[in-house]
Amino acid sequence: MNTSYRLYPRDELSNNKRLNLQLFAGEEKTEPATPHRRQEARKKGQVFHSLEFSAAISLLVAGTVVFWLIPWWRQEIISLTRTLYLAGPIDFDIALATYVGSLVLSSLLRLLAPFFAIVMVVGLAANLAQVGFVFSMEPLALRLDRLNPIAGAQRIFSSRSVANLVRNLIKLCLVAVVAYITLRNEYYLIPRLPLVGVEGFIATLSALCWRLLWQCGIAVLALAIADYAYQRWEYEKSLRMSLQEIKEEFKEMEGSPEVRSRIRERQRQMAQARMIEQVPQADVVITNPTHYAIALKYEAATMAAPQVIAKGAGLIAERIKTIARQHAVMVVENKPLAQALYKTAEIGESIPASFYQAVAEVLAYVYSQRGLI
Repeated sequence: MNTSYRLYPRDELSNNKRLNLQLFAGEEKTEPATPHRRQEARKKGQVFHSLEFSAAISLLVAGTVVFWLIPWWRQEIISLTRTLYLAGPIDFDIALATYVGSLVLSSLLRLLAPFFAIVMVVGLAANLAQVGFVFSMEPLALRLDRLNPIAGAQRIFSSRSVANLVRNLIKLCLVAVVAYITLRNEYYLIPRLPLVGVEGFIATLSALCWRLLWQCGIAVLALAIADYAYQRWEYEKSLRMSLQEIKEEFKEMEGSPEVRSRIRERQRQMAQARMIEQVPQADVVITNPTHYAIALKYEAATMAAPQVIAKGAGLIAERIKTIARQHAVMVVENKPLAQALYKTAEIGESIPASFYQAVAEVLAYVYSQRGLI
């Protein structure tokens, strides 16, 4: 058996079998996030905020609180020192040690409790000011992919982790430099603190802490402004969507074409039902007689011209005529007028001025049959 093969030239093969390499490339996410995407991310706890901003505000508030509490701390520590000094000559035993320990511990807790309470509240307020109130249990949910050591190593050595490490190192170095500059000018006072007495020691140390907290807070605040801008840019980048994702989201929100078609059909049916309900209030129904039916109503006190309150063709026209006869509404046959009104007049609107004369003659006939004129 002879089998023949045809050898294709390379150029011909490349022209016939050329692959579209763009099919292998993922669609880039270049579009800003939609409001629905942002809302979903917020429900999942994905919000942007700057920890440096909260830290800076906490340091500044801590310095302010220290400045306010210095006079109270001074008096309380002096009183505590006097109490401990008076207890010195008494024989030292377990009971005395327990008393002194509880006294010192309770005094420290009472002195530091307002400080830590205010700083904690301000830290929470700083976070709320950035992202608002967000409650989501999804970040705490158990995810098996977090147990994957390869994925964990990728997160550790990711660009985000490197950026966080660099930012923390910069913050640490900045605080260290500010603290060094602050303490360097006051270094000569530290060895002399035991010689200035309790009141002088507390006043000097409190003033030094206040300056250190404020200067570190201002330095961290400058870093926090840049970090806030970076966190916002990174957050917006993470929420970007592709055109295909936007189309799919729109399809999910609006529903499939079949669903939208059913909704429109249902709306049309409801509109027809409301229209049919108005037919008993009509003064006359003008017909084709078999194809069209237009129900007109006219109230001289409130209307400038007769209005179309219902119209239809085919089965709807038959339905209008049936309802009209059931409620003693006169049905008048006028083929050209019925066709013209059906094509030019809309439901709820007055008839065009060109039909005033013809409709007036029909209404005059209806009113004469009813004995109204």
